[in-house]
Amino acid sequence: MSELIPEQVAGEEPEEKIIVYWEREYSTAFAPERLRLDFSPHRPLFSGMSLNEQRQAAAEGYKVIPDDCGPVRTVGQYGWLIRSPADCKIRRTAEGVKWQAPPILPEERVLGYKSFSGTYVDAILNSGYPKLCCGIRFYYPKQVGLMMKDLPNRFYHDPERTFFVWEGMKTQEYKRTPNMYDWLQDYDAFTANFLLQLTKPTTIKRGDPIGIVFPVMLPKHFTLEELKRP
Repeated sequence: MSELIPEQVAGEEPEEKIIVYWEREYSTAFAPERLRLDFSPHRPLFSGMSLNEQRQAAAEGYKVIPDDCGPVRTVGQYGWLIRSPADCKIRRTAEGVKWQAPPILPEERVLGYKSFSGTYVDAILNSGYPKLCCGIRFYYPKQVGLMMKDLPNRFYHDPERTFFVWEGMKTQEYKRTPNMYDWLQDYDAFTANFLLQLTKPTTIKRGDPIGIVFPVMLPKHFTLEELKRP
């Protein structure tokens, strides 16, 4: 069985960190990796320049790109990137979703799990939405949820991609994936399988980025209050 590797979410003190664990369901799966969408880290950023330096850079033809916005740069480094474990071809037809995907071989099933179709691509409830089985299982504390999303600002970073990812949030109410470890008390589990919305026939290569997963606080743990001036 694959070794569990903790991925820690930054907090103020080490003892306050929340640990999320992951393991491979298939030996073909890629390890989750920190998202890195800052394509131009070598660029001089306006945030580190004086006003005169900014004016000089603008006069010299400095081209502003999204990386120059701090929040955009931060979201491009937030979450864990999940990649496709296999080459797949998917398309929608009048009869439903059709795909060409390799079978999940018995020797590849580290945890014994396979999709309903037995391949890396499946369809959810016979719908028109294909599901890509990425072969990663996460274990997370019950006081948080794990959100599954498309790549942030995909229209900029990957404008030619021919599918969208359906966003979702795994919470403690979602208990179909078993937690097989007694020592992980108060943890739930889920598999990082992504639902896709195709815009045209799609070819996905092994190792292609699919979506991201990141922890979120559940609504029952916070409230929103207006700050009123006296």
